[in-house]
Amino acid sequence: MTPALSNFPLAHLAVAVNSLADGAALYVALGFTLGEPEVIASQHVRAQVASKGDFRVELLEAHPEGTGPIAKFLEKRGPGIHHIALLSTDVEGDLEKLNDQAIIPLSGYPATGMGGTVVAFLDPKTTGGVLIELVERKS
Repeated sequence: MTPALSNFPLAHLAVAVNSLADGAALYVALGFTLGEPEVIASQHVRAQVASKGDFRVELLEAHPEGTGPIAKFLEKRGPGIHHIALLSTDVEGDLEKLNDQAIIPLSGYPATGMGGTVVAFLDPKTTGGVLIELVERKS
């Protein structure tokens, strides 16, 4: 029997957008509050959180423009849901437990994410085709 994983409540839904300004307009119209954009250079992304109560949508723009995984996603699929993110209290420990079930992270993870979080993206080949991010928030 595999040891229990973290609780994994939803951290956020991530949406790839052509530009933060264009993407944010929809969420403002829906009554969301926007956080300040943040560049995560190691991920080639500029991100902005739109929140409504405890629900968060993370808007992702390729940065610099035309580079990184978000640019590839947009080129192939266009704007839309990129991944779901689940909260973890121990990303490294959860990755070890998931590895026992042949669920593995993409190369280069864990890594530093938005707001100093620790993140790990799980390989969609091991998660039924869904890109899942584990997010550990630092206190």
